[in-house]
Amino acid sequence: MQKHIHLTIRICAITTAAVIAGWIVVALLLPIFGLHLWQQEAELQGRTSLRFSRAALPFENKADLDASLPFMAGAVLDVDNDGREEVFLGGGKHQNDGLFRLENGRFVNITDGLFPPKADGDASMGAASLDINDDQLPDIFVARESGLWLYESSPDGYKARFLSTMPQDNTVPLSIALGDVNGDGWVDFYASGYIRNDLVEGTTIFNKPYGGYSALFINNGDNSWHDSTKEAGLFRQHNTFSAVFADLDNDHDSDLVIAQDTGHVEMYANDGRGHFSPIPNPSVFSYPMGVAAGDYDNDGLIDLYFSNVGHTMPAPLVRGDLTKDQPFNPDYMLFHNEGNLRFTDQARARHAARYGFGWGVVFADMNLDGREDILAAQNYARFPSFLATTYPGKLLLQYANGRFRPVEKRSHAKNNHYGIAPLVGDYNNDGQPDLVWANLAGPARAYLGRPGKNHWLKVRLPNTTRSLNAIVTLTTDEGRTLTKQRIASQGLNSDQTRDLVFGLGTASAIKTLRIQYQDGKDITITAPAIDQLLLVGAAP
Repeated sequence: MQKHIHLTIRICAITTAAVIAGWIVVALLLPIFGLHLWQQEAELQGRTSLRFSRAALPFENKADLDASLPFMAGAVLDVDNDGREEVFLGGGKHQNDGLFRLENGRFVNITDGLFPPKADGDASMGAASLDINDDQLPDIFVARESGLWLYESSPDGYKARFLSTMPQDNTVPLSIALGDVNGDGWVDFYASGYIRNDLVEGTTIFNKPYGGYSALFINNGDNSWHDSTKEAGLFRQHNTFSAVFADLDNDHDSDLVIAQDTGHVEMYANDGRGHFSPIPNPSVFSYPMGVAAGDYDNDGLIDLYFSNVGHTMPAPLVRGDLTKDQPFNPDYMLFHNEGNLRFTDQARARHAARYGFGWGVVFADMNLDGREDILAAQNYARFPSFLATTYPGKLLLQYANGRFRPVEKRSHAKNNHYGIAPLVGDYNNDGQPDLVWANLAGPARAYLGRPGKNHWLKVRLPNTTRSLNAIVTLTTDEGRTLTKQRIASQGLNSDQTRDLVFGLGTASAIKTLRIQYQDGKDITITAPAIDQLLLVGAAP
């Protein structure tokens, strides 16, 4: 009897310990479950007939997340000017960059013999492309940990030229925005700077002076450059992810939009001679990262979209050193251009606000219906996987009511890797936009758009400085007006297709196409044929 009592006591003790252990496990798991529930995105998948087919792309970025900042370069370019676009992808510290061309439904590596290898131990952070020497072939700017590089085209392939380190030695260049800020016909660039990886103190510092320095480089008139940041009114210390030049007020000069980490969106109006003054905007403290620029409501003015930390982590965990009275916004931001350099944030009204941790964002009409859609790379490589939901990357389709809905799953273009930027181009030259996801510390993913019923016109301006921020306006025979600009360096650390792809929907004819260059040249083409690549000659 006594043995049974002792046995019963032992069983009860074991059971009690198991129950306690179970409750401890539940107590530990409940916050994680609650966090994952919080991280779910608000918008359900929308309806669409848009479909993509996967294409093999043999590139896997090998970033060293302990030794480097978590970024990589990507660009769309036509390396041989044959009308078919290729993709450039940046390598990590001990990995070469890659150039890839679509052949027979698969991307193949064409790097060897064409693009020289970079130094071992030097990671490629950002890239942008333009023909700067008028040889009809694209040159490539690359931002690396070592500094700023230019790869100049030649009939025998690319030749590397080191341009400069950043002016302050605590800074690594992350991305390069191309523009002509003083109207002299030579390309200038803004290099977004971030503090070196070995000097990083934290990623949630808002209030104290901290971070790298960005720089504006002005062309000397011979494709060499000098630092003109202070003279232009742009000198400041702040970690910066990316920037774009865009003509925000249609006065034919390049204004500047900057996405700074742990801060506000910065916007600057250009006086036409390369001096900039701040433009007020509706942002508060946030984490603006990628920048997209396009006319999403077809009113003839460029609007802006910014990624943000979203709702991957509850706001109290990412407010950092902000005080209680300092407003904070984790949402993505959609700045509608109201004219006269006034902007309002329409992200919530347009259902484009509450998404997960975002990086590069791009405007592109992916289904060719005449409305700009949005692509957003997502996920963060330094979050523990058990804490953070893995997001599929966003393809936000714009519907007739002006609202956006995600369709990346239904269109078969999702990307669950650590996306840095979407790279939109027409890699098989069929008129339908295609998509490459540039993924950090993982494999790139390529998706080819299947042609649909909508008509289109692809406009290819000269790939030179004169075309930057040119305003192109298309009018259909039905009276619909669509406006685009040649804006380089969209996304994050990336550059998109140089072609301006106008989705025409069901319109069967174009009335006029007008091109207004920054230098005052104005060209009108009457009744260009639809469903074609239209090559526009150099500005006269």
